[in-house]
Order: sequence, then C-alpha cells, then structure tokens
Amino acid sequence: MTEANLTRLGPLTIDAAQAPTTATFKAIVGPATLVLTPEAIDSAEIKVNGSSVIDSQDVREESVPLQLERENTIEIRVSGTGTLGVRITQITQADLGLVRQGYFGLNTTDIERQRAFYEMLGFIGEIYPAGPETSTTFARSLGFEDNYLIHVSLHSLQDPPEMPFVDTVQFRGESYREEPPYANLNHIGMTYATYSTTDLDGAYAYLESNGVEFVSAPTTAPNGERFVFMKEQDGAFIKLLQTNEAGGTDAPPNLVRLVNTNMNVTDLERSREFYRLIGFTESATDSQAGSGDFAAAHGFDGAIEFEGVDVSLGEGTDGATIQLRQWITPYDDAPPYPPPVNHLGIDRINFYVKDLTATVKTMNELGFEQLGPIGGSPEVGIVFFFDPDGIKVQFAGPQTG
Repeated sequence: MTEANLTRLGPLTIDAAQAPTTATFKAIVGPATLVLTPEAIDSAEIKVNGSSVIDSQDVREESVPLQLERENTIEIRVSGTGTLGVRITQITQADLGLVRQGYFGLNTTDIERQRAFYEMLGFIGEIYPAGPETSTTFARSLGFEDNYLIHVSLHSLQDPPEMPFVDTVQFRGESYREEPPYANLNHIGMTYATYSTTDLDGAYAYLESNGVEFVSAPTTAPNGERFVFMKEQDGAFIKLLQTNEAGGTDAPPNLVRLVNTNMNVTDLERSREFYRLIGFTESATDSQAGSGDFAAAHGFDGAIEFEGVDVSLGEGTDGATIQLRQWITPYDDAPPYPPPVNHLGIDRINFYVKDLTATVKTMNELGFEQLGPIGGSPEVGIVFFFDPDGIKVQFAGPQTG
C-alpha cells in the first residue's frame, strides 16, 4: 500500500479582479486540506459543497481542514488587487500492483523507415509485426470511435527481445493523424526518452554521419551530466547520456539501457504525488538552470530553468524511471496531445500490473479519468487513464473478472 498527498483541485490562481470562480472536482469521501496562498488581496469567500470554509477580511497563508464527497463543488470570491492561490489536497492510499514499464509508445509516419532507424541505433531485438493490424476492442480503449488500421513493431536492445520496448506504431488510412510531434522540449507532455551510451562523442559522430539531426553538439549540464538531443525521422526527440556503466551494444552508438522517460508537467507537486500513488516511490531531485551551450542543447537561445524530480518504481519491480520536469523559463502552457492515442511522437507510456481488473477498479474509486473501456483479451488487457496534465498512462495485464 502506497500513500500520497493527491492534489484534488488546482493549483488555481484567482485574480481579485475576476468574477467569482466555481469549479467541480472528484475525490474520495473523507478528510482533505484547503491550502491558501494570498498575494495582496483584501478579502476572500470560499464555499465547498455549499458550506462556508473561508469568509475573512484577513486572509493568511494557511491550511484549512475539509470534508469531501465523491463529487465536489467549490465557489471562490476574492476582492482587492492581488491574487489568491488555491489547492485542495487529500492523503490517499492505494496498491495498483505495478510490476514494470513495458514500453513507451512512439507513433510514426513510416514503419519501415522507423525499423531501419532503430536498427541503426543498435536495437538488436525486434518483434514485427506485433499486434493485430485492426482491432475493435483495442480501438475503443485508445479513444477511437471506429476501428483503426495499423502497423506495429516492438524494438529492444536485447535479443531475444525484452522489455522495456519502444512500441512504434504507424496508424494508417482514416486512423492516421497528420500532426507533427512537439516542436520544443518544454512542451507539456512526453517529449523524449533518454538512453545511456558508453561513448557519447562516438555516438554523435556515427549518427550524424548517418544523417541523424541533432539539436546541438554534446554538452555538459550544470549537474555534470554530458548529453545530447537528437531527432528521429518524424521529429520526436531522443536524449543520449554519457555513462560509465558496463554493457552496451558492441558497435556505435553503444547504447546501454533506457534511463528514463521524460514528462513535462504544469505542477511538480501534483504530478509527483500522482506517480507516487501508482508506485513510483523512489525519487531524486533534478532542478537545473543555465544559458549558453546548456540552453542551446535544449533548442533555446536564452537562459532556461526547470524544476525536476526523477521518480522510480520501488522494490519488486524493474525500477523504471520517469523524469518529471516543470519548466520555469521558457514556459509553454499548451496541453498534451488530445485523444485518441494516434498523435505522431511519444503519445503514451505503458506499465504492466499484476491484476488489471483490480487496478482499474482502484483508479475509478480514486476518481481518475479513464479514456475508454478495457481492450484486448482476458489474458492481456489494456486501458488508459489520464494523469493530472492529461498525459496518457496505459496499464496492461491479466483480467480477473
């Protein structure tokens, strides 16, 4: 059982000049906390489920106890010249039974070209074709109203193929979506995956000679890591990171393993607690700022700054890591790819669970939004939920009922 302090509402910033604000939100029945952060406001009135919880001419930074229902409403009125920060949190416990990261999903315009790309990267294990070309149940779980038509290829650094995979999918016909991947590394959503290499400079020279596009030459971050960003054929980003660990492929680019999958988020606290609840209990901070070569390596001319934390699955799992980042500057508030799950670029991340039926039941009880019905078979079903920013998280595993 894992405990997390989930953000149930917010964070909201209410301007005193705006009209009264009303919002609805889901929670579990039980105690919660209203967290207020005032900035030069004169007064505030707040009602939760029709009951007054704040009616004050002297609003301070404080935490106010609440009692929540499954469905909740908040009404906020602020006067003065400043702003009021509002967040409602709730301590929650759950066991979702995560076992490991299966893959991140990368949608492409050309499966054969993408297969050649991963072969060049040294992915020696492949399952192709993988999965049915068309499926009613899978299509509904991915958010399609009609059936889809696809090519699927799973790529692995091991032979025979082993998880974690890169799940490359070419949506075809009417299910194809002609929108490019995120253009910049600070976009909300999953912008890249990171692989380690035993020879970063050699990998850079080898891949550049084979026509791979890079954001810049390899550089060193303020925290000491040496890295470079490149783009696959459709423009999705991949990060390479220098490592001294043993292993790796025998030839350039000498990749060792998947280090992490990136997620840019709008609120680090909110996302950290969500992923803690689903099983990412270990964490390490990774906040950085810089300019010059460091900023240019991320595709920006001016200084950049982000707050970050790397979260990992704990004991009894494969230790998969997600890199959560909240960009401070430059900031881009454009939302992640909307459904269905067919946008070019990295549009999903998959985790295997012990009992999919139990996982879905728990996620629904906790009030999280489900994209579509469970797809697949009783042996291996899949389902998607949205994280706090709308990033698509897929659970897969056996169904027990």
